[in-house]
Amino acid sequence: MLNPNTIPELAQLLGFLGNEQRLNILRAITREEKFAREISEEVGISRPLVNIYLKQFEKAGLVTGTNRISEEPPYLKRYYKAVPFELVINLDLIRKVGED
Repeated sequence: MLNPNTIPELAQLLGFLGNEQRLNILRAITREEKFAREISEEVGISRPLVNIYLKQFEKAGLVTGTNRISEEPPYLKRYYKAVPFELVINLDLIRKVGED
C-alpha cells in the first residue's frame, strides 16, 4: 500500500491516512510499542475500533504486531509499533501512478 502504482491505490492510501483517528493511533505508537488497551485509553477511541484500525495498519505494512505473554490478564497481549516510512506526494508521483 505504501508504493501505490495506480491512481485508485494512491487515493486509497491517502484516504486511509487522512483519518484523524488513525493518525492518532499511529502517533501513539511511533516511539514505543503498546497494546490495544493502552492505545485506546491514550487516544480516546474504543478498543474494538482500535483493534480494527491496527489490523488495517498491519495489512498495509505501516505497523508491526508482536504477541507477548503477560503475568496478568489478559495473558496474551499483542504489542504494536509503527514502521518508519516516508510518503512524498507531488506531481511527479501523481503523473507516475497514472501511467501504464
